Amino acid sequence: MRVLLLAALFATLAQGQPPVPARGWDQYQVIMWSTGSAADHAKWIDRLSEIGLTGEECTSCNAAPYAKAGFGFYVENMVQELAFLHNREPLYQSDWNAYTKPPHDKRYLLRKPSLNDPAFWRSAKPGVQALVRRYSGLRPFLYQLRDELSLGSYASPMDYDFDPNALAEFRKWLRGVYGSLDALNKEWETGFQSWEDVQPLDTYEIKDRERAALKNQARENYASWADHREFMDVTMAESLKRLRGYVREIDPETPVGIEGTQMPSAWGGFDLWRLSHVVDWVEPYDIAGARDIWRSFLPGGTTVLNTVFGDDYAHIRQRLWSLLLQGNRGALIWDDDKSRMILKNDPAMPVTERGRGLAPVIQELRRAAPRIFKMRRLDDRIAIHYSQASIRAHWMFDSRQDGASWPRRFSSFEATHSALARVRDSFMRVVEDLGLEYNFVSYEQIEKGGLLHDGYKVLLLPQSVAMSAEECRRIEEFVRAGGTVIADNMTATMDAHGRRLPRGQLDELFGVQRKSTGWRAGPAGGSSGELRAFDPDVSAAGGYAQRRSDSGVPMIILNHVGKGQTVYLNIDMHEYGKLRLEPGQGGAIRDLFAALLREGGVTPPLRIVDARDGQPVPCVRVWRFAADDGTWFAVMRNPEFNAKALQEVGYPDNSGVDVPVRVRIGSKEMDLEPSRPLIFKGTD
Repeated sequence: MRVLLLAALFATLAQGQPPVPARGWDQYQVIMWSTGSAADHAKWIDRLSEIGLTGEECTSCNAAPYAKAGFGFYVENMVQELAFLHNREPLYQSDWNAYTKPPHDKRYLLRKPSLNDPAFWRSAKPGVQALVRRYSGLRPFLYQLRDELSLGSYASPMDYDFDPNALAEFRKWLRGVYGSLDALNKEWETGFQSWEDVQPLDTYEIKDRERAALKNQARENYASWADHREFMDVTMAESLKRLRGYVREIDPETPVGIEGTQMPSAWGGFDLWRLSHVVDWVEPYDIAGARDIWRSFLPGGTTVLNTVFGDDYAHIRQRLWSLLLQGNRGALIWDDDKSRMILKNDPAMPVTERGRGLAPVIQELRRAAPRIFKMRRLDDRIAIHYSQASIRAHWMFDSRQDGASWPRRFSSFEATHSALARVRDSFMRVVEDLGLEYNFVSYEQIEKGGLLHDGYKVLLLPQSVAMSAEECRRIEEFVRAGGTVIADNMTATMDAHGRRLPRGQLDELFGVQRKSTGWRAGPAGGSSGELRAFDPDVSAAGGYAQRRSDSGVPMIILNHVGKGQTVYLNIDMHEYGKLRLEPGQGGAIRDLFAALLREGGVTPPLRIVDARDGQPVPCVRVWRFAADDGTWFAVMRNPEFNAKALQEVGYPDNSGVDVPVRVRIGSKEMDLEPSRPLIFKGTD
């Protein structure tokens, strides 16, 4: 293996097969997002250019100085009604305060405005197009429809929208889903006499139904509520698509997108698969795996940005490098009175210590990025299931533990306490820690045969509890054709509408049987070393129990079907994301997955070991790229960038990970620093 220094990369990377980038995005753009007004606008632009920035945000601003100076800008917050921020926040708060008090009157569930109200659209089109006409001749980098958009407040629970216009469209949508009123009544377990009578249950009502079912030992049915949440995901996506169309009528060249997107959620309109089809660019909050989900769903070369906060320059360099290797095309720099790069109110506009600290980081990324943009990312044909239906079901499970306080399950709490988010993270991290790369694959991609069409070898199902019959059929087709499927708990025990089934739809494929298909919060089947058995009611039935807990519960159940195989992991996966950050922890899960993936035909392209003792180095991510002159690798420490927020649920900091280590890769020894990757070309 021939190793090249980072500096050599800047000069030697060859052209691969990249997509054609949007205007200006063949370069790494670094955009200032700064509060307040500059004392001298021309000098402000000069100072930004001096320290390596290339653009600034523009919210109803005079963009002529940017164009005159040849400095970039993007147009922000074009449609205020897509969020409840600033002067619109009292509208939401008033509804939330009134609705969450008895008798929970649904008249407070009418979104203001409803995105299904024709009156909103009559004003939206001229308003958006007036802004585009104002700025298009000045050639902005981007149009941003809204920052931190949401149907409600971020990803917090609120049953918008029961507006009559929304309910009328919901009923039309249901006709397309079910075909007949009889089919809907059967699924919802209702007795509506006409389509005009159909109305979903809100969360208070579905919680009452849930409690009654559990008390009577009956199976839960969330279909009415879940279908409404899905329709609102559709509403958000279709609204963005329509607004993007308005922009493109005037300016078909400039990308249209959104900022401040939330974690995948049952709330707010955040089905990331749907959203990925209706935006040209995005700035996501990287919560609960969101950045890698967006990377999986967006076309290669799509402009993705993330925002830089603070003045921990080593951490910022590490984060920006990691994001660049994931596909980011630039960064936003947050700048306010507490955290200035330039003292913009001072007539001399001196560069601050923060400005001097960030400038070399920015310049380093700007030198490296254009060469990386010319390469094509490679992966190891591992698919991780993205299941919006399961996200909805798991919200209902998690909120059981909140009791009557579920309305206060705000976004920040959900980000750290979502059980599914922790399991998803563990599946992602164990693959990364083995030096492998994956893609998320959506429910729709699976239904359309994407697993076989796209040549995947392995499918991972992280607590994929709610699945459609067509997903299940396609997964069986994948296995019979030679694929490997690895699942953990409660797999396909609900349908895609959130109705509990008497048996799992994939139980026969996995060779398992269950005494119950009910939800379980955590492991209850004993342990075997570091591994903890999850469900004591699962047993092998056609499959082979390879390993059992100290209580006799099967933990790994293998089954061969056609040319492929299935693995049912009756183990708890919630904790791996936490364990991996502690030296010496998590090895049992890594070893298990390494063996299972190897059986599925997937092995790491590199072996990275500590040069001192020859042991694998944990928490290292490996990216692989194709260029005309061969395959290139990037190797980098892989901490938990959200560790501070996750400390409240027991995560350690990154002190056990963010340490330099001398590694051996093949016959070469190199120093792997936390804040920069090793980048080198592989031999044929």
